[in-house]
Amino acid sequence: MQNEVVDYLIKDLNGIYVDCTIGFAGHSYKILEKLNNKGLLIGIDLDPYALNKAKEKLSGLNKQFSLHNIAYKEFPDILSNLKIEKVNGFLFDLGISSYQVDSSHRGFSFSEDGPLDMRFNQNTGISAKELLHKISEKDLKKIIKVYGEEPKAGKIAKQLIEARNSNKLNTTFDLKNNILNAAKSNDKKILARVFQAIRIAVNGELDGLKITLKNIAGYLKTGGRIVVISFHSLEDRIVKHFFKDCTIIDDVDYFNREKISSKKFNVITKKPIFASSAEIINNSRARSAKLRVAEKN
Repeated sequence: MQNEVVDYLIKDLNGIYVDCTIGFAGHSYKILEKLNNKGLLIGIDLDPYALNKAKEKLSGLNKQFSLHNIAYKEFPDILSNLKIEKVNGFLFDLGISSYQVDSSHRGFSFSEDGPLDMRFNQNTGISAKELLHKISEKDLKKIIKVYGEEPKAGKIAKQLIEARNSNKLNTTFDLKNNILNAAKSNDKKILARVFQAIRIAVNGELDGLKITLKNIAGYLKTGGRIVVISFHSLEDRIVKHFFKDCTIIDDVDYFNREKISSKKFNVITKKPIFASSAEIINNSRARSAKLRVAEKN
C-alpha cells in the first residue's frame, strides 16, 4: 500500500511527517522521495536493527530525516527535542515485519524453535517467557480471548499455566506444543492467534496506540492527516472510533468509551482500503491489512 500511503498522507511537499513504525523504511523511502529538500521525515521504531537499516536506505536520498529508537507513544518528547510544535502528518503501519517473524531468536514465530521473547526491542521490557511465568491463569485467558479472539482461550490458558508450573514453557516450540495439546488441533490459525495475543501483551501494543491517539490531535496541523494500516480487528476498531468521534474504546466493552476532546476529524476513508490482489500475491500478510485515513479539521 505504499502508493496509497503517500497519496493520502502528503499534502505539503515542504511538510513534516512522522512515520511512527518506520521498520525498514518501505513507506518512509517513498515519502521522503516525494518531499522537497525543505521537507522532514521523522522515523520512530523500537527495533534498533530495523532503524539502522532504515538509516542506510534513506541516506541515499540526500534529504532531511531524523530517526529515533523509542516507543512511538513518546513522540511528544521527540518533537519537543527537535523544537517542532506541529507536524503535517502521522503514519502508523501496525503490522509485524517478515524479518521479525522469520528471525527465530526473536520468538515471534511458531515455525522455528527459539527463545520465548517476542519483544520488538530485546533490551527493554519483559520477554514473553517472563510474562508467562508470572501471569495468573485468569489474566492469561483474557489476553488470549481479547487480543487473540481465540474461542478456546480458557483451555489454552489452563494448559500454559500447568506447563509453566512444570517448567515446560521456555521456548517457542514449548508454547506451540502446549497450545496444540490444549486445543486438540493442528490448526495453524489457532497458533497464530495465541502467538499474536501474547506478542501484543508483551509489547503493550494496544495501550501504546491508545496513548498516542489521545495526544495526536494537539500535534497535528489543521488539514494534517493520520494514516493507519492495521492488521488486527481490535486495532482497526480503536482507530475507526477515534477517527469518527474522538473516543477511545475499551478492549472488552466497546460501549465503554473515553471521550478525548471536542476536536473532530474529517474521515477521508469512509470504509477501510484493502490491499490489491497483486500486492497480496507478493505479500500474503497484506491480506488482513486495513488502511484508514483522517484529516484534522
